[in-house]
Amino acid sequence: MSGTPGPGRALKPFRLRVVTSPDEYLLEKARKAFQAEFQGLFPQGEMVVADPPWEVGRLCQELQTPSLFAAERLILVPAASAYFALPPKACQALGAALKDPAPGVLWVGLFAELTEAPRGPLAAELEGLGEWDHLALPPPPKPWEDVKLSREQKSLLKELLAQEVPQLAEHEDVLDVLLETHGFSPRTLCQAAQGLVASQELTPEAARRTGGRPTLAFGDLEKALQQGDWPKIASALGQLAEGATLATFRGEEASGRRASDLVAGFLARACLQALTVRLLAERAGLAGELSPQKVAHPAWYPREFKPRIYPKLLAAAQETPELGLAERSPWSLHVSFRLAARFPKERLVAALGTLLRSGALRAEAADPWAAVVLSYGSFLAASKSS
Repeated sequence: MSGTPGPGRALKPFRLRVVTSPDEYLLEKARKAFQAEFQGLFPQGEMVVADPPWEVGRLCQELQTPSLFAAERLILVPAASAYFALPPKACQALGAALKDPAPGVLWVGLFAELTEAPRGPLAAELEGLGEWDHLALPPPPKPWEDVKLSREQKSLLKELLAQEVPQLAEHEDVLDVLLETHGFSPRTLCQAAQGLVASQELTPEAARRTGGRPTLAFGDLEKALQQGDWPKIASALGQLAEGATLATFRGEEASGRRASDLVAGFLARACLQALTVRLLAERAGLAGELSPQKVAHPAWYPREFKPRIYPKLLAAAQETPELGLAERSPWSLHVSFRLAARFPKERLVAALGTLLRSGALRAEAADPWAAVVLSYGSFLAASKSS
């Protein structure tokens, strides 16, 4: 419940739930449980999902504006980690809105992928308000223990399996093989266990077969690149090196040399496009906007790039037709701009050169001159317009 109501205002049933964890599957389970609880109590209630997370101003407005459709409302923010990095002034505004929400039943769920329990301005601002849980991960085994999972990790995974697939409770041998096959991967493990139960083949041999090669989506790799999530990129490339399958935008599934060629071509194009956009941005007087901190802001694309940066970039692109950027969509250009902001020209040129020398265009065509064509394209991008 919120604090004492003001004159003429009824007491508002308000509930805030904040859940943080390093594991997105545990966060998803907590979010679904919170959602199910709300829908069980208020089947006619309204649910709003802020994904991607809204700007603070919009969230505050939603919190303090009564719904036109239902007296009971649930606002979920599945990826709220950005809110815990906000400056103090924004945290104060959000705190004020959460402490004085609109009349009626209002539940708010903030779910953030954080390594540690939240600290900082927002946590301090909301201290004592709502329910806070940090779902920490158990420690991995010590190097000298020579096991794949620690006792604590096994305990958590078995607890998850008991919730998700209680049918396996009587098959200890199958559980042991699943844990050994998948290690500490909560989502993958639960999905494998559910598939095993659906197949009705509850044997250690069938459990071992669930450890087939993982599949990586090209879109996830592209998203990690534009977000500068280097650990995720390194992990994905490592999995591909070990034989994982790559699912492309066109529905192709590739592994081994073919997957390597596809990734090399993708990285070469990304570097070339980022280099070209960086050169154009500098020419358009936008060098100051090429900042990793600026482009990392959740609201940067709708608030900064599209209304302010894109028109200037487009004008410069139209004056420099040989770069071939004028026809690209705002979203496509913003992806290249994000990457360009993370690297100086020299790094992009060096990366592009290395990729080309390694045959980065093998996946594009069998033509031995393909690498020369792309090299010529990079020369044009680096040259001044006549």
